[in-house]
Order: sequence, then C-alpha cells, then structure tokens
Amino acid sequence: MRSVTVSTTWSGLLALALVALGGACAHENFIPGTTVDRTSDNEEIIRTVEKYRQRLLEKNVDGLLVLASPNYFEDGGTQKADDDYGFEGLRTRLGPLLERVRSIVRYDIQYKKITVSNNRAEVFVFVNGSFELASEMGDRYQRVNDRHKFVLERKGDTGWKFLSGM
Repeated sequence: MRSVTVSTTWSGLLALALVALGGACAHENFIPGTTVDRTSDNEEIIRTVEKYRQRLLEKNVDGLLVLASPNYFEDGGTQKADDDYGFEGLRTRLGPLLERVRSIVRYDIQYKKITVSNNRAEVFVFVNGSFELASEMGDRYQRVNDRHKFVLERKGDTGWKFLSGM
C-alpha cells in the first residue's frame, strides 16, 4: 500500500512541476513584471513612460515637456471646453502644479496593456502613489490608486511622445 502512495505522490509532484514549468515558459512573451507583450515598440514605449515617471519624481518640468508631443491635448475628462488644454497649457500648468508638491513618497506604474496602431500607442496602467501637496489649509497627504491611460505617438527619429495622460 505504501508504494502506491509514494508512487501517487511522485506522480502528483511531477505533474505539478510540469505545470509550473509550462507556466514559466508561457510568460517569456511578456516584458518582465508586466502583462505586456514583449515587442520592440512596447519596450521602447515603457522606457518612455519610465522617463516620465522618473522626471515626475524629480519634479523636472523641462524634462517632462521634452517628452510631450507638440500635438499634446487634454480634455479634462469632462464635456466642458474650459478645462481643455494643449501643449502650451501643459507648459503653463506643470510648473505651478509641481511647485505645490512638497514630496513624492511613491509613484509606481504597473503596466497592464499596450496597443499600438500605426504610430499611435495607448498604454493602460495602474498607478499607485502617494505625495504631500501644499494647500491653503496646510500641507495634505494624498494617495492615488487608479487605472490610467497614456496616449503616445511616434514621430520620426524623435521616438515616442505623449499625446495625453501626463
């Protein structure tokens, strides 16, 4: 009876090991740490978004603007036109906004999906961050835990530039 139990146990362990190895091989087509297909475009796009993340942590306004397309546009998430702005609006908003940020404790980006069509990419992420923001009522600790979408375009030799989402 004991040999049957040992044999069954070894068979189970072998099956489990094969499933684990098969699962490991299935992830070779993803960029490590993401659920994004490994392609040269996707790797370049993630490098660009990581530059954005780093420059945001540094509060580097000029560095952020270099990453933005001249065609940059934000609609403010509403149907009203008075909160929409383009590249020049981004230029005038970034400085004052980042001046209000006292400290950025964390700003992590989890890459979920990237879709590329022609020279346009949509980058679906989950942002997890915390920062201290100056306000009229005193400094306030803020958190962000939310899905987000960046839209980028590729322009010739300049690489990928942000169209929205910064």
